[in-house]
Amino acid sequence: MGSKMGSKSPRLLMEHESKNLLGSYGIFVNPTFFVKSEEEAIKAAKELGYPVVLKVASRKISHKSDVGGVILNIKDENELVNAFKKLSSIPEAEGVTIQKMLERGIEVIVGVSYDEQFGHAIMFGAGGELVELYKDVSFCVLPASDEEIREMVEDVKVYKLLKGFRGIKGDVESVVDLIKRIAKLVEEKPQISEMDLNPVFVYEDGYSVVDARIVLDSKRGDKEVRRGGIHKFFYPDSVAVFGSYKMGKAAFVILYNLVNLKFKGRIYPVSLQGDEIFGIRIYRSVDELPEIPDVAVVATPASLVPEIILKCGKRGVKNAVIISSGFREESEEGAKLEDQILEVAKKYGMRIIGPNTTGIMNPETGFTSSFAILEEIKEGGIGIIAQTGLFLGILMNHIASSHPSVGFSKIAGLGNKCDVQDHEILEFMLEDKKTKVVGIYAEGFKDGKEFVRVARKALSLKKPLVVFKSGITDFGKKMALSHSASLAGDDRIFNAICRQLNLIRVFSYEEMLEVLKGVYLQPLPKGNRVAILHYVGSGCVQGADEAYLGGLSLPEFSTESLERIRAVTPEWHRVGNPFDIWPSIEFFGVDAAYNTSIQAVLEDDNFDCVVVGTWAVGKMYPHYKPPEMIKSYDKPIYFFIEGERNAVFELKNEYERHGFPVFPDIVTTIRILSKIVKYSNKLEKKLEELKI
Repeated sequence: MGSKMGSKSPRLLMEHESKNLLGSYGIFVNPTFFVKSEEEAIKAAKELGYPVVLKVASRKISHKSDVGGVILNIKDENELVNAFKKLSSIPEAEGVTIQKMLERGIEVIVGVSYDEQFGHAIMFGAGGELVELYKDVSFCVLPASDEEIREMVEDVKVYKLLKGFRGIKGDVESVVDLIKRIAKLVEEKPQISEMDLNPVFVYEDGYSVVDARIVLDSKRGDKEVRRGGIHKFFYPDSVAVFGSYKMGKAAFVILYNLVNLKFKGRIYPVSLQGDEIFGIRIYRSVDELPEIPDVAVVATPASLVPEIILKCGKRGVKNAVIISSGFREESEEGAKLEDQILEVAKKYGMRIIGPNTTGIMNPETGFTSSFAILEEIKEGGIGIIAQTGLFLGILMNHIASSHPSVGFSKIAGLGNKCDVQDHEILEFMLEDKKTKVVGIYAEGFKDGKEFVRVARKALSLKKPLVVFKSGITDFGKKMALSHSASLAGDDRIFNAICRQLNLIRVFSYEEMLEVLKGVYLQPLPKGNRVAILHYVGSGCVQGADEAYLGGLSLPEFSTESLERIRAVTPEWHRVGNPFDIWPSIEFFGVDAAYNTSIQAVLEDDNFDCVVVGTWAVGKMYPHYKPPEMIKSYDKPIYFFIEGERNAVFELKNEYERHGFPVFPDIVTTIRILSKIVKYSNKLEKKLEELKI
């Protein structure tokens, strides 16, 4: 096997070769002989004992069943000879394999694939001929812990059959052991690019690999990993901005933002036009500057960028944000320009964000490279990393204006990611004391292995990661390639990563912001037991449905809580969870009804979290405003406010200024809470696994 494992082109191992390799790792396989003559077949069958199975053997036939290359239950020598002749006549047959006909067990599949972004992944699920129809499979990216492998096994429907159903049962522990051995094999033989063990028969005691297919490919090279130089992107003492300073041009707006946001460092506009702007001198080249700027922001036509980067490199500039578009996202010519830029950056030890981006914002220092006019963004603890070039433009303006009471620590739009990657910014934010939670928008990861490595750090640091990944459909992947030159990858593998690393996955910008707001403003729930207080009965029904769908529990109130709530409730009104609070409001007033009920459930050991609905409809009706003392409880409380648009917006901002997240309705609130509860519950298990 040694010379074969070192092959430089993709090579399909025949079944007996695959099983020999598996057997060397202690994996139980159905013994298989490779034969090239009738005599050899007869001899092997006698050694194995009838009945036997014959299969065509060829490096060029991937799926033997598709060409009629499998003959089962051969009972005697006459049938054996006929089967051998039939299989030997199949075009491109190199011989025939023979193995014992086994008693059927529960059929599962164990596979390995190599993803261009994330590396090797193991697959497990229901096996047999219909595996591609049922698609009852789950993935696990390597390396994986024992617990992550077990989670993968438990994630598929066939697991219920393995655990026992109507007298049928399989040996789960032996399956887990099989997958762990496969993981070790792939770790030691990384040139394995594909593996299908299908079917694997699982019995009440043990298993047997019935068929095996392995593909070797040693052409893949390790990706170059560049690290360091990120800090100055967020904390520059000086910045040079290259471009035209005519009204409305990108460089003009960037400079306006730096002045308007009161950037704490020194600003050097650079343009051939010279003169001055906003009372600041415009220099004609980087060589005229009185110092080497920490960051160069380039907002010129794409064709001029390589020369500017070269001059910056020669001057000693170590960080550059390239705003300009017209690179790899547009054309082959643009790709060549992008490659030129990266070559220069490597030569002079520069780090580059972009091109095709709005770049960086740090509310703490007032630094930004965005060419979209930005109003002041509140400083806080939410970090955001976005692949899209225009994030620090319309989208950030929308976010900041929709959630003005929520604060942000660092924001990075990475564009084409020719150099600095998501995982580098993420690592910086995880180590940044001001950043408490991180939201990520990505269409793909150029170095998924590094992303996984860094994302694992978030577990030990207890910093939630909320991820919105697009490019999950074939249509989305095509757009991702044209938009940001990204590899979208297999979404099932990314789902596996989210499960393994406890990432909170969302499917829109708004959902990402809502989840970030929830985990940032309130403590994490310690369980899934929720109390729901709504001002209308139909909302209680909706909340109960959504809680069930989201895996939340709705316990009853304790005797003490029941008595406290009944004290502010009419005798004829039922008190239960969810609780329709409106009759209490009518009889006892807004503050008495809400404060008594909220305090009761916060002090009730039956609940881990609380959801409260209220309204805002102008000045005719009193609004409920939660007292500060509610924050003294170590339980999360989420509000939703409904009513007149402007009144809702004003009250929502007041709530969030005081640390109470507000959502638009009961269904959204429960959905967000469900995601956070799942994250929190799994975090505790992960920390135990890591012994933290």
